[in-house]
Amino acid sequence: MEKLFTGFSTVSSQQWKEQIIKDLKGIDFNTLLWKTTNGFDVKPFYTAEDVTAGEPVFTHHDWEIAEWISVKDEKQANHDALAALNGGASALVFHLDGNRNLEQLLAGIFIEHIAIQFVLDNDVELFGKQLGQLIGERKLDPAGLRLSVNYDVLSHLAGQGQWLGTENGDMDDVCRVYSWPFNAHKLVVDVQLYQNAGASQVTELALSLSHYNEYLNFFESRGLDLKALNGGVQFNVAVGSDFFMEIAKLRALQQLVPLINKAYGINAEPYIACSTSGLTQTVKDAYTNLLRTTTQAMSAVIGGAGMLEVCPFDGLYQEPDNFSRRMARNQQIILKEESYLNKVADIGAGSYYIESLTNQLATQAWELFKTWESKGGFKACLSNGMIQERIKSEADSLKAKAAAGELVIIGANKYINPKEETVKIRSNGSRTAANLLFEPIRALRLAEAFENEPVKH
Repeated sequence: MEKLFTGFSTVSSQQWKEQIIKDLKGIDFNTLLWKTTNGFDVKPFYTAEDVTAGEPVFTHHDWEIAEWISVKDEKQANHDALAALNGGASALVFHLDGNRNLEQLLAGIFIEHIAIQFVLDNDVELFGKQLGQLIGERKLDPAGLRLSVNYDVLSHLAGQGQWLGTENGDMDDVCRVYSWPFNAHKLVVDVQLYQNAGASQVTELALSLSHYNEYLNFFESRGLDLKALNGGVQFNVAVGSDFFMEIAKLRALQQLVPLINKAYGINAEPYIACSTSGLTQTVKDAYTNLLRTTTQAMSAVIGGAGMLEVCPFDGLYQEPDNFSRRMARNQQIILKEESYLNKVADIGAGSYYIESLTNQLATQAWELFKTWESKGGFKACLSNGMIQERIKSEADSLKAKAAAGELVIIGANKYINPKEETVKIRSNGSRTAANLLFEPIRALRLAEAFENEPVKH
């Protein structure tokens, strides 16, 4: 049987361009080019000549549906967790507000059958004793658990401008978490802040590498066995609304992390845990957030997320209710059960456009990472303000584009509902602390600038 495409001659990139120029009938071809927020030129077409690779970046095809649960009351959080699992979630992300009773929190939850992430900002030693005791009482095999502990003190440092306690004490606690036998990923690198603060994908990737490398340097200086990371290192990443660029960002991250690993002689495969971004979320016309988070979720899945949390559409102005939580879960369930995005590994592999974006992001991010390392690394560049200055510049550019209408946020700066009343935003409880070591990186929300403006009729 003759192969399908043997009857067609190969068309070069130059031939495509010549045909387009002919069809434009005098209009300059360069008017079809446009620039991304990262400064890349995007062409009107791509061919195999634009890529040097095309092999899958990752081989898994399914992902965990995660739900975030703030633990202020153990019984209520346990009720919410069981409801989430019964509603289709396969992973739980518990944010512990202070020291909590884990036996009450995990009552009736079979942690050996789901993925769990604990986000800590409290007594690490007490938490470790409690969890170790619970695992022992349930006679579970620690090596078989899909459990991670997010105690990223560098993320806290970047976002708050100070340590949780002291630098030595915080880093000692990171080493303590690293030594636990029951956490599948010995290190969680939480880089969600950077996207939510308005950083470009290049900056976000470079920061992820610098953030990770800071930990590896520290572990090596303490004489820790870095091969403990060979089970995988977890990156918590926020995914924004720039659909193709976010896909490329996640693929580039999975290409770049092995370059860092190689320098330390380890094989720590990156595990990507994604959440949808708050950067373009709106309080007004809040149901549009469902559409934003759906495209963000698709970017995350196509880009290689192993775990994904879709933030409820109403979380900005109220505690998410049963309806909004259900909708957030169902967005992912539809992507699996009706769109079949869990059937193919690395859907973007071989796409000339996505491969081109991936290569450009990886190349520029690596160069920026090397620049920061030459200046002393992650902590040093936070202390001297280099990182904050770059993110602020990129965030200011996004704000200007939103103000000019070039960056459209439906319901906020375009297609505004004139009858909708202003809704008060929930307080996140954060305060400006005294005695900051440097100016912290702050998350922002682009729609906020328009939500209190009077509507023009």
